[in-house]
Amino acid sequence: MRRSLLMPLASLILVSAFLGCGGDAIPTSAPEPAKDPAAILSHLQYLAVRKDYKTAAVIAPITPNVVYPGAMNLHNNAKQMGLTLTPEELKGLGIEHLAAKIDALPGGPTDDYPVKDARLAYNAGIYRTLKGLTPKTWAKMTHMGITDNLAAAQFGLTGVKDMALGFDGTKVLTVSCVKMPSGAWGITYIRYEIGLKGLKQD
Repeated sequence: MRRSLLMPLASLILVSAFLGCGGDAIPTSAPEPAKDPAAILSHLQYLAVRKDYKTAAVIAPITPNVVYPGAMNLHNNAKQMGLTLTPEELKGLGIEHLAAKIDALPGGPTDDYPVKDARLAYNAGIYRTLKGLTPKTWAKMTHMGITDNLAAAQFGLTGVKDMALGFDGTKVLTVSCVKMPSGAWGITYIRYEIGLKGLKQD
């Protein structure tokens, strides 16, 4: 009897050890700042699944020329895809005071929309966009190539890289990345390459 009880217990210990040593495809703690574009994938997985909202700031530029148009575009696109933020998420992201206008943000500063709010809105836009994929889909996401984004120079951004992400041979996202003054890589834009309605997810 004692042996039969010990065997299931040993199995549980082994499973726990496996998950604690990388068995879980989603990071369980905040990743280190990204040293290259490819490293941003773990940040996206962690933010989307673990909902540690403050980690968005680690991969988000802070310059006005990025955050103002970026926040506007991210939230506009998320709205078109039917992605919304819950009251709890608005609070966690620190944008409760922007809730009424989050779907109609201006592309530049106004008297009631300073750059500190644009930065918060940008961070929230990253998270809101990521909500389109389920945790199981995020666990399957892999890199599908990194290319130079030469068009970004028209907007005053140089050295931008486009990282393709997908699973099972299907390209799902293009994440535009740039090296920030800190030396870490951040996100300048995210776009879906496939409609969410046409994407098979668990």
